[in-house]
Amino acid sequence: MNDLRQFIENNFSLTLNESNLDSESAYLKYLHEKLTERIVHFLRVDIDKLTQALYRIDVDDQLVDNAFNLGEIHLIAAELSELIIQRQLKKLHYSTQFKKESS
Repeated sequence: MNDLRQFIENNFSLTLNESNLDSESAYLKYLHEKLTERIVHFLRVDIDKLTQALYRIDVDDQLVDNAFNLGEIHLIAAELSELIIQRQLKKLHYSTQFKKESS
């Protein structure tokens, strides 16, 4: 989870303070809320930066299009946040698997 937090902080200019979270699900919910808030900001102020991040993270274009088709800014941001978190978790899982297989 630390790798995920670090990724989100670095790529979305966030400072996260999750010291009082006692479970993985609470942590993911907190992360989702903070990332959603930040994505709303990018949708309003700098959509190019958001689209570049989505491309760099390699979120599936069809899923991104589906999120944008939701229409309402908070729904879009919440869905994009979920897609980003799930994509990064998948990458971290693959990385862990690769390290295990290489050992």
